[in-house]
Amino acid sequence: MNQPEQAKKLIEESRNILIFLPETYAQLSQYPGRAGDLFCAAQSLFFTLKKMGKNATLQIKDVPEKFRFLEHEQPEPGSREFTISINTAGKTISEMQYEKNPDNLKIHLAVSSGVLGGQDISFNHLSEELSRPDLIITLGSSSLDDLGSFFENDPSLFYETPLLNIDNNPDNENFGDVNIVEITVVSVSEIVDMVVRILDETFIDGHIATLLLAGIISASQNFQNTKIQPKTFEAASLLIKKGADHQKIIQKLFRQKSLPHIKLLGRVLENLEFNSEKDLYCASLTQKEISLAGCQPKDIAFVIEELRSSPYRISSLLLLWESRNSQPATRAVFCTQRKNFIEKILENFEGQSRGDTALILIKEEDMGIAKEKLLRLL
Repeated sequence: MNQPEQAKKLIEESRNILIFLPETYAQLSQYPGRAGDLFCAAQSLFFTLKKMGKNATLQIKDVPEKFRFLEHEQPEPGSREFTISINTAGKTISEMQYEKNPDNLKIHLAVSSGVLGGQDISFNHLSEELSRPDLIITLGSSSLDDLGSFFENDPSLFYETPLLNIDNNPDNENFGDVNIVEITVVSVSEIVDMVVRILDETFIDGHIATLLLAGIISASQNFQNTKIQPKTFEAASLLIKKGADHQKIIQKLFRQKSLPHIKLLGRVLENLEFNSEKDLYCASLTQKEISLAGCQPKDIAFVIEELRSSPYRISSLLLLWESRNSQPATRAVFCTQRKNFIEKILENFEGQSRGDTALILIKEEDMGIAKEKLLRLL
């Protein structure tokens, strides 16, 4: 059984689950986007576990400032349940009353036998049930030491409880009973996305998808990180299809873009596919999709520039859209460093080239057929 399947088994067989982030994760300024990634990964996992009917608690002390726009959708930091325990062995409690006012709460106990002292009373910030978890999940911690006081105050909890360790740091010490350490991905949110899909893809609603996409965008610095691979774009595209609010994320984290352009870019990302055989990204836009974004075909130039700029680092791109001018047809932009491909396309279709970009007219109303005709030439 591989690690993701072991993680699935652990989660499904557990009832009470604690989720931990590094205690000082919000101060990881040396890793741009790391705090937002871990925050979103933790929240998305928390809400997934809740949808599974699990008794989950997220231990988190700080909310990254830039991510407070998601604050109304987050669980309260840490547990808000408190338990006062009284050792009644050898004692009989005959009466109990409590007195509550704006400043304090008093509990009055009458003991008919035995002696009750301060040593018999204990206080726990977790419910009695969650103080004995079935499973601990750590996100983004290279070692147990990263948990700080969470670990120092009760180390036995971490040694006596099954532990699932999720991270993308190559320095991770693999301290869990099950370790999902994927060093080739740019974000922990990507790993959580994979785990949730293994559990049940239907758990990913618009809320969870938005959290996961925000984590990926944060960790990749809006897809600028050089570790970006096709599967990162594929994950982002699937999350947008699941209802992730790409527009909201970009508006809040990268305010310099106009709203219609953000909408159009989000639609392209949703449709974006990676063709591994041809080693290129491809997306198609209907006239309706362009109009719903509040844009016109000329605004596609913004999307092309954005996808080919440093934030996205897409080198080979084929983007098609419907043309409804004099007669229905398909227009396309093909960007690539392989100039022989551009030459081959322009030998077979109308168009013009400028540097490593070709603007093409295909006299075919069906974009699917037009796309296949182009791909057969590459």
